[in-house]
Amino acid sequence: MNEGLYDAVFGCGEDKVDPFISTSADFNRIISDMRLVGYEINAFNVAQQIMLEQLDAMLKFKGKIIEFTMNMDNRDDFCREKYGLSFKDIDALDPQHDIEWDIKSGRVIFYLTAEAVHKESAYMILFKKSFDAFKTRTGFTYTSV
Repeated sequence: MNEGLYDAVFGCGEDKVDPFISTSADFNRIISDMRLVGYEINAFNVAQQIMLEQLDAMLKFKGKIIEFTMNMDNRDDFCREKYGLSFKDIDALDPQHDIEWDIKSGRVIFYLTAEAVHKESAYMILFKKSFDAFKTRTGFTYTSV
């Protein structure tokens, strides 16, 4: 990332804190995509772009499960055996609305909304591997509220 872009994203001055220090995201692609749609280049919007990609991946995974099991007579049993959750529990997960993120103390954190906290165990059952890979790849931190 060039210095001008760095300053635009992380702010000017002596106390720069880089919330993406351990992120291996493709910043050139992300910034390019953001410029195409006219987003302001700042740390929160970059984090949002990275999070939206993760949420999209989660929605696609959930969608594949629903599509695969839609016409099954025993979809609850199948889902419980294969994924550890009932079909109804999987269908109730809505990453786009259940997960929020922010930048606090120079770190990007993501968490379940207050309305979705009761779904945390279901998220951890279905998306734990995805969360862990995402945290490793981005350096973002999941926190329970």
